Amino acid sequence: MRAKFISILLLASLAGSALTGCASDKGKEVTGKNAAPAAGQPVVKAFIMGGAKFPDGEDINNNPWMTMLRKETGVDLQIQYGPAAADEYMNKLNLMLASGDIPDLFVIPSANQSWLMDNAKLGAIMKLDGKLDAYSNLKNAVYPETWDAVTYDGGIYGIPVLADGNSATDNVYIRKDWLDKLKLDVPKTLDDYIKVAKAFKDQDPDGNGKADTLGLIAYDNMLAWSNLFGAFGVIPGYWMEKNGTLVPADIQPEMKDALAYIHQLFADKVLDNEWPITKKAAYEEKVANGKAGLYESSWAAARSEIQTSKQNDPNADWIAIAPPVGPGGKQGVFGGARYKSIAVISSKAQNVDAILKLLDWQAVPENRDKFVFGFDQYGENFMYTKKDGAIELNFDNHNKYGYRQQLMLMQPKELNEQKMEALGPQFKLNDMIKLSNQYGIPNAFTGAPTPAMVENQSALDKLRQETFTKIIIGDLPVSAFDGFVASYKAKGGDTIMKEVADWYTNKK
Repeated sequence: MRAKFISILLLASLAGSALTGCASDKGKEVTGKNAAPAAGQPVVKAFIMGGAKFPDGEDINNNPWMTMLRKETGVDLQIQYGPAAADEYMNKLNLMLASGDIPDLFVIPSANQSWLMDNAKLGAIMKLDGKLDAYSNLKNAVYPETWDAVTYDGGIYGIPVLADGNSATDNVYIRKDWLDKLKLDVPKTLDDYIKVAKAFKDQDPDGNGKADTLGLIAYDNMLAWSNLFGAFGVIPGYWMEKNGTLVPADIQPEMKDALAYIHQLFADKVLDNEWPITKKAAYEEKVANGKAGLYESSWAAARSEIQTSKQNDPNADWIAIAPPVGPGGKQGVFGGARYKSIAVISSKAQNVDAILKLLDWQAVPENRDKFVFGFDQYGENFMYTKKDGAIELNFDNHNKYGYRQQLMLMQPKELNEQKMEALGPQFKLNDMIKLSNQYGIPNAFTGAPTPAMVENQSALDKLRQETFTKIIIGDLPVSAFDGFVASYKAKGGDTIMKEVADWYTNKK
């Protein structure tokens, strides 16, 4: 209801006032003053999520990369920083739009497709059909199928910003030194996996004489241990193809089988019983502090909690392994989206061509690389050095000027393997990404939210989370899944399935 109310205010604002630009905000999320526009350059006012730190004397609008960007494109980009948290950012954007303080360009998280559709319907978002034709770099930088996610009533209302050529999500990681100590092989099947988890819990793999190690760890986001569901071929919240159409994985018999299995792991205390109240930070601390030796985490874990684990215990030998194969031969982790955010242009923007020119310039690989490896005096021997033909980042400067990557409003289709290698060859990030991609189970529905999704999906997601949690911890019997399916269908699920089936038929 709140989203619709904001949209109504936005429509009134658009109808009654001209574009006033993005006014200076004196709230704590603003990081610096705007530079004066360069003479003769079209001004584009943008609103993006904040969070970066800046060296003394610099801010998001006054820094070497912004100077280079303006010079190269001939566009005076002026950025207002918003909150770093996605929900707070969208709240701030809604308030700005409702007050008539409308940026020309803003970037919203991919999860806010419904917001995009609502405001496209009201005429608040620029329809881009035909306007993109003159910008071939930009058009070719987006996967053809991802345009579906920003299409409303046959029109394109945003530009998908890709996930840095990387749709990897998670891998399964295991302490090889613990396996060796307990004389266990790398697990392959789900049964092997559980055998190892029990051994890690019961056989003192760290050798401290205490029963303080864990089996399978998890936290309150079920996608964080998606390999257990993937062993049954289902991922919570995802859609899958079945019998020539798309169906929600949440209500399939395989999901019931997965929940029954995971409930037994919980009952046997192989699955960490603290998971419903465990947050991600605490989850990663268990790894870093040597309490867990088998878990699922990001493809980049080697540079975060696993690195801390090795610093705390030099004997910690972590390896990434394939997710476990379930009783039906299935395996996998949740697959990532092919885009991470959406660049949106206001329907009242005055310099649309300047915006598209800016994005088109950033769609060229050598231009994007200036925000990764630097340029001119901020490039070689500053941001990186070359050694034996490989690039090594100078991490002091890489981190000091990390804000520069927030200025990358477009991302490449292909994985930037050189960048991943430069972040530290010892982390083997390219291998970690390839492994995750190999086993990622994609969400088969890639379109924009259907009308019934906009109306009902959040309530259905809440119903799923509550019901699945209660089944796993034993507050509800596994048979309660049948009642969940009935409720899901009655509370908008049937309508959603019909709309998705129609979308899939038209897409074929």
